[in-house]
Amino acid sequence: MSDGFVERKEIFPQEELEAGRWMITDFHVLPYTTTLKEAAEFFLSSKLNEVPIVDHQQHYLGELSTAMVMEAVIKGISLEETIEYYYDITVKPLNFYEILSDLSPLKKASVPVVYHENILIGMLTQDNMVKGFSQTIQKLRSFEKTVEWFQVCFENIYEGIVVVDENGYVKMINKAYCSYLGVEKDWAIGQHIINVIDGTRLHIVLQTGIPEHNQVQFLKDQEVVAHRIPIWKNNQIIGGIGILVFHGVSELYTIFDKIQALNNKTELQNLNFEQPLKAKEEPITFNHIIGESKGMIHSKSIARRAAKSPATILITGESGVGKEIFTKAIHSMSSYKDGPFISVNCSSIPEHLFESELFGYEEGAFTGSRKKGKPGKFLLAHKGTIFLDEIGDMPLEMQAKILRVLQEREVEPVGATKPISVDFRLIAATNRPLQEMVKENKFREDLYYRLNVIPIYIPPLRDRKEDIPLLIGHYIKTICQKHHIPIKEMSRETVSAMMYYDWKGNIRELLNALERLITLVDENIIYYDDFKRYFLDWNRSSLKVETKQSLSAADEVNHSRPLEKMKQIELKKEKELYFRIIREENGNKTLAAKRLGISRATLYNKLKEFKN
Repeated sequence: MSDGFVERKEIFPQEELEAGRWMITDFHVLPYTTTLKEAAEFFLSSKLNEVPIVDHQQHYLGELSTAMVMEAVIKGISLEETIEYYYDITVKPLNFYEILSDLSPLKKASVPVVYHENILIGMLTQDNMVKGFSQTIQKLRSFEKTVEWFQVCFENIYEGIVVVDENGYVKMINKAYCSYLGVEKDWAIGQHIINVIDGTRLHIVLQTGIPEHNQVQFLKDQEVVAHRIPIWKNNQIIGGIGILVFHGVSELYTIFDKIQALNNKTELQNLNFEQPLKAKEEPITFNHIIGESKGMIHSKSIARRAAKSPATILITGESGVGKEIFTKAIHSMSSYKDGPFISVNCSSIPEHLFESELFGYEEGAFTGSRKKGKPGKFLLAHKGTIFLDEIGDMPLEMQAKILRVLQEREVEPVGATKPISVDFRLIAATNRPLQEMVKENKFREDLYYRLNVIPIYIPPLRDRKEDIPLLIGHYIKTICQKHHIPIKEMSRETVSAMMYYDWKGNIRELLNALERLITLVDENIIYYDDFKRYFLDWNRSSLKVETKQSLSAADEVNHSRPLEKMKQIELKKEKELYFRIIREENGNKTLAAKRLGISRATLYNKLKEFKN
């Protein structure tokens, strides 16, 4: 038997010193139906002194030794007898998850290792144990060095850093922060953060789960700039980090003055006094794209590199993931940034107007045309970027003409007698599966390969839920400023519930939910009950109405199951949230109700509902 542990390592969860981590999987076994003669021949050929015995399903039964075979032979037992009654059933195996440090020294050269239902999967030898301890000690030494380096960096970094646990008690604080605050480290560690830093909001961030970046805080009689970041793990907050970026806003002003001086110098050199300066809108950059998840970092990395090239880009992703903001960021970083940015939504143009919209038309090209004609989108995008959104909705006839524009870099307006050369950067986007459409002859294969030179995929929000607190923190301020109302906050349970939600409409749906909650909730804090009342329940009821309207009376009964199933899923998520909060409050329902933003009576009614 030699399955190889390499194949098993993805199946079994492992810790450094688990028996299964160090066992060998290339070993011999004998079935219990083996005869004494076959067993003797096996021992002679293998030169082993003992071997594990298994049944036909690989269940471990016991162990057979050469001494046991010899004893049976001396007693005159026929060599044709099976070993079924002669192996030792008292030899106990090790469990896969047993920890080496918990085991007594092995009295035998090797011991069987079993997994679920006593299946024999390996053998642990004395050499394996020594190797396991040796490598673990080496890793511990390496880890100690890493921790030492971390401590040195942590202590000597210029910015002040403090780390708290989930309850707001200081676990770590560096020398820079202690020096600025004028406190001793030994005193600060173990204190609640509000006792250490005046006016801090780090404990508030632990409650809301929403990070606060570049916040001005009044500390030690002056304004400072700070970051407050919650630490999430498995959709739960396990702590927080506070970073003092500038010891005083005066430092920040000094930096701004230096930047402004450089900008003024450049402007004076390039200023043309014959033309008045025009106010420009702030360009969209990659800093405007919020997301620190692995998928978003990867997408932004590709987009940044693609921006430096004039190659055509195809951005794919579900509706609402932010394809247009990616396009604008690419444009602002490209060599075409000083030119226009022209956006075209292919799904909103009637089929008979496609050609005139994209290529323009000459005077008198058709009845009702403008007297002087009209330039098309491609001509307007000359020396800039043209963004063809929802290109999967473009008619096949127009696809052929777009392909020619990409190949020849020239357009021919409707009614014109000769083509016009254009220079542009093309970025296309779609939420449709173009590869499948090519197979179904709904999208031209040659155009697909022309567009898909640099593909960029933007993951949906449900696949990067760790970005949700960042998005909430950013947009909640934007929306509050838009409606001229004080900045609102969200409870940790609300943020956690939003991270559980699937957001099929992605960022667009999230923004819809935030704006609805901000405008309808009167209090300064938005609790989970508000999220449920104004979003989850509304969505559920509207879905029921839509489904009822789309079904006939005869079919309505047959189609009620999906709605019921969805309701059960939402109820299950809600139940998990309530019981998790109750567990975290050690069964104290008063405190649990307070955290959920509901009354104690409402909580008890909910618990009754969950039991039914």
